[in-house]
Amino acid sequence: MTRRRRRRGARPAPAPAALEDDDLLRKIFLLLPPQPSTLPRLSVVCKQWRDVVTDPQFLRGFRDQHRRPPLLGLVMGHTGPPYFRSDLDPPDHISHERFFPRDIRSMNINDCRHGRVVFFAQRLGEVVFTGKEIGVFNAAVICVSCDEGHVHGDCHASPFQVVLMGISDDYKQAFASVYSSESGIWGDIISIENREMYNLRQPSTLIGNALYWLFPGDDGEGILEFDLGRQSLANIEMPHGLEYYRHRSLQVILADDGCVGLAILSRYNFEMWERKVSCDDGVARWVLQKTIQLNTILGLGPMGGMHNLLMGYDEVDHVIYIRTDIGFCMVRLESMQSRNLGKENFSNTAYLPYRSFYTAGSSLSLHLSK
Repeated sequence: MTRRRRRRGARPAPAPAALEDDDLLRKIFLLLPPQPSTLPRLSVVCKQWRDVVTDPQFLRGFRDQHRRPPLLGLVMGHTGPPYFRSDLDPPDHISHERFFPRDIRSMNINDCRHGRVVFFAQRLGEVVFTGKEIGVFNAAVICVSCDEGHVHGDCHASPFQVVLMGISDDYKQAFASVYSSESGIWGDIISIENREMYNLRQPSTLIGNALYWLFPGDDGEGILEFDLGRQSLANIEMPHGLEYYRHRSLQVILADDGCVGLAILSRYNFEMWERKVSCDDGVARWVLQKTIQLNTILGLGPMGGMHNLLMGYDEVDHVIYIRTDIGFCMVRLESMQSRNLGKENFSNTAYLPYRSFYTAGSSLSLHLSK
């Protein structure tokens, strides 16, 4: 009988030469989807791949290739502890604990935009504008990158501004000041006399070069506009003849022609308004664009709708978030298609979309202090 001789120390077949070409690897990797798990998975294959996907030049190319960052999830807050709800399935799912710092329960969420989240730490106390105490306040964050071809979303290394908006203790004066990350200082204080404004709980909406906040008052709701270019405040009245209804909620949105819009929800009734400038006299007026019975879209049935509330707005995808009796729903305003996201963290009253090319461990925080 002839025995087959055992091969000793057999070496694995060498990798194809193509996979040793860094330039070719870069071209292949640039075409992969921009999900959170993509680059980390590539980085653990071997040292060569890790060097490629962690190279700053490759990362810039990866962002340029995909342009708009993916939606990673929703930042929730205001009436409940801050919470992050991932919109992705494993292995791209990002847990709340991985997204937020440990001491997040003591903070309030003010805004989320362009890959950044702004909080106010309650332990820091009150906010003061040049000696005048502020009754209520809110803040907004925006990227101010002027780089050619820059796409907002993954702006972690870009300069940014924080707009702090406050209302005086007598509720009749609004104040604003802008923080610049480039100078590291707060700008001049801008103020405006107004009718009574009781709170600024809702996050702002960015339309064009201006931020908009809704506020309630004795004479009904109103809108505060902060023009980022002119550094000025203005008051915008609600549509004429708008009747007050206890279960009504409102949200500033982007209208079809790029101007300021308003969504109003009263039980089933969902209205979309647009603020148009007249060609005759140059005066801006509200025009009702669309009225929809929301129960037919969401499948609420004849008894649903009493507790329907608008909870947030996605400026990029033109999506509005609604809390209903059957769960937390998102509605695409262009197509009116909806999706029920369930009742996870149902107690929160503000939902802000978060987009970024996620890199674990990267964070940028700004502390608002006295």
